[in-house]
Amino acid sequence: MSRSRWEHFDWGLLAIAVLLSIVGLAMIYSATLGSEDLAGTWRRQAIYAAIGVGLLFSIASIDYRLLESLEWPLYFVTLGLLVFTLLFGSSEIGEVRRFIYIGGTSIQPAFPALILLIVSQAGFLARNAPSPPGLGEFLGSMALTGLAAFLVFTQPNLSTATLYVATWVTMIFTSGMHFGYLAGAGALGLIALPIVWANMDPYMQSRVQNFLDPSRDTGAYYNVEQALISIGSGGLLGKGFATGTQSQLHFLRVRHTDFIFSVICEELGFVGAGLILLIFGLLLWRILRIAGNAEDMTGRLITAGVATYIFYQLLINIGMNLNVIPVAGLPMPFISSGGSALVVTFLGLGLVESVAMRQRRLEF
Repeated sequence: MSRSRWEHFDWGLLAIAVLLSIVGLAMIYSATLGSEDLAGTWRRQAIYAAIGVGLLFSIASIDYRLLESLEWPLYFVTLGLLVFTLLFGSSEIGEVRRFIYIGGTSIQPAFPALILLIVSQAGFLARNAPSPPGLGEFLGSMALTGLAAFLVFTQPNLSTATLYVATWVTMIFTSGMHFGYLAGAGALGLIALPIVWANMDPYMQSRVQNFLDPSRDTGAYYNVEQALISIGSGGLLGKGFATGTQSQLHFLRVRHTDFIFSVICEELGFVGAGLILLIFGLLLWRILRIAGNAEDMTGRLITAGVATYIFYQLLINIGMNLNVIPVAGLPMPFISSGGSALVVTFLGLGLVESVAMRQRRLEF
């Protein structure tokens, strides 16, 4: 690959992502301290981070416009991953089918499937560029994304299904599509809410009901309550790294995954948590800057989709920790323990870097 291409590689974006991963390793180490069964979690996360960085460079070296021509094969691979998960996936929670276990490592295919869907939808929505997509493209895009989101919903996995929808909405806005189409789809979605509720798995309904009425099931509310205690007890500067009482005394469950933000707040305080969120803001700003400078609509759509992929998970995870939304299973990007999720996030950034490297044409 020409050296001049790498001159436009966004090293700042990579540095921020690596910094967040290092913060994640430190917080996972702290959250699992004293837990023998989780002792090696932070080391495994470090290995996945290294793999993710390597794959980022590999994806960045591929011209994203070549992937655009594969929009249909990529879409069918997306559906194949989701159908395979429904047929052969497993989980520790009842009949939930979200993970595929390969060599003792769990992989949640819904996340890499969404990255593939972002590229596929970018090609689909950009086919008429520079003209905005019409009604046919809107309906087609909604149907294609809706089918993928439905397959995720039936795992059942409501939170990740909403991630699919949120990513699609952002890409629709970015494509310049007529706002009236999206408003009409939103109205239909509101009308369909009773149907969605009726078909939700009982544990999903319980999470919403427990959020609205915590006294309904005090056992289910326990971890949320401990998370709020952790956040409140951290104060301005926190109790110090690896010295949080709620996490170190194991009052806070799943503290290295879903509720790691509570550990951050307890040990690093408002200032530490605020600095980490500022770093996330810098990461998203650099991605959106690349989107604004992209050479074509496909590049803008890919980067907007990846930005939403990261931001929505961050928003939902923090909201869950603060008890402003029901408990959901979305991780805090780069921070929560989860090797496959970390690798997939770096894959998404690899696509962003591919767009950044091709913002200007080569001069011969």
